[in-house]
Amino acid sequence: MNDSFIQLSDVVPRIYGLDFPSAINWNIKKGEQWCVIGRNGTGKSLLADLLLGRYGVKSGTIDYNFWNEECRKQTGKTYPSETIRKVGFESAYLLSDYKNMYYQQRFNALENEFTPTVEDLISSLPDKLYANELCERFHLNSLYPKHLIMLSSGELRRLLIVLALAQHPQLIIFDNPFIGLDAAMRCELDDFFVEMSEFQQMMFLVPSVSEMPKATTHVLKSDSLHYEVIGSIKDFREKEWMDEKTKSENHLIELPQALSRQTNSYQYVLRMKNINISYQGVTLFRNLNWDVKRGEKWALLGQNGSGKSTLLSLLVADNPRAYSLDITIFDRKRGTGESIWDIKKPIGYISSEMHLYFRENQTCLKIVSSGFFDTMGLFGKCSDEQQQIALEWMKLLGIDSLKDRSYLKLSSGEQRLILLARTMVKNPDLLILDEPLHGLDAQNKSRCRAVIEKFCEQGGKTLIYVTHRREEIPSCVTLTYELKKES
Repeated sequence: MNDSFIQLSDVVPRIYGLDFPSAINWNIKKGEQWCVIGRNGTGKSLLADLLLGRYGVKSGTIDYNFWNEECRKQTGKTYPSETIRKVGFESAYLLSDYKNMYYQQRFNALENEFTPTVEDLISSLPDKLYANELCERFHLNSLYPKHLIMLSSGELRRLLIVLALAQHPQLIIFDNPFIGLDAAMRCELDDFFVEMSEFQQMMFLVPSVSEMPKATTHVLKSDSLHYEVIGSIKDFREKEWMDEKTKSENHLIELPQALSRQTNSYQYVLRMKNINISYQGVTLFRNLNWDVKRGEKWALLGQNGSGKSTLLSLLVADNPRAYSLDITIFDRKRGTGESIWDIKKPIGYISSEMHLYFRENQTCLKIVSSGFFDTMGLFGKCSDEQQQIALEWMKLLGIDSLKDRSYLKLSSGEQRLILLARTMVKNPDLLILDEPLHGLDAQNKSRCRAVIEKFCEQGGKTLIYVTHRREEIPSCVTLTYELKKES
């Protein structure tokens, strides 16, 4: 009896500009839950896209052994790859109207009314009953009236999982399955994967051992487009298991020479007094107060949906409500004649939401250089000095080899590193890092943390660091502000 689910035999993908060091041989059996593990940019997502039929095959064969006439009739699909679903960072672009949305739109209430709600998306599914059960399982019921664009990154992640599962795929691929989720939801999803393994074929793509779901039964390693079948999780643990802390590199960090610019004298980076904000009848903040002095290092914490992104939007001039609230930035009261560009000039900012909307098809060097102008892409001309500084930041983060590559052709982890370089390139007074280590492998996390620590050693630098993982908070952080969900 053939128990093979999908089999790749001597497969060499047909992808322009990429040379594979060896053919891919991989037999996935029914009931096996495979985890593909590898550093950022080694080809994990590419392998998934190959199974999804997004790339052709130069030689070899891919046999979808689950596919037969009965499966074709049940699914109504023409090709077996159409019955495979992938949930990843870019999955949001498959949702209704998402490609036409822009980052600041979520904070402009009138424009949000034209975007679909969670209920609209759930009701459009063929199996609404199962979808509603999944929504209850992932605590999405209360979000039904919420417009898609208003979801936090964690809420959006959970919705994408529900939408994929509700289509009853033959195989579902989770790319960085725990990204953007708070600790409680990560545990809950990990348990759910174990439940699912009884009836659903799954695959996980992860950058490090610590991100492997406990439902994993088999492991394949990805390394520079070379794929090595390790076998069962027992074989992997015996051969490869190592405390990732022992793999951390010692980084000798020397920051690039910053461009000289005038820094105004100020005592407070931020003062927020009695801030009240509600959206669609849901209260996010009630009498919120927060003072951040120059040179302080803060961690901003809170569950998914507690309002962290909205709070930051008030600070970085992306939310028009800031004009009517008692907010002072760099000792200047909001609404006293300053432009949004005046506010953004001393701030370096990265977030998952910004990453999601950053879709400029430009070279990575241009994307990093756009940080000098606070634009989502480079639309002016950089000086030679600016371009050199941008390249030095890329070297510091180990991504200078990507300088001429298209940003949109990178993995989400590589994109994250590009955006981190963009955030720091102008040597801002205030550094706001919202989940900056999302989707990074252990070595890149170690390097980035070292760079952040070194950056903050400069006199007068202020840091606001947002994360769901307390172990990732830099050691220079001494203060904590935690948001609680309003009941």
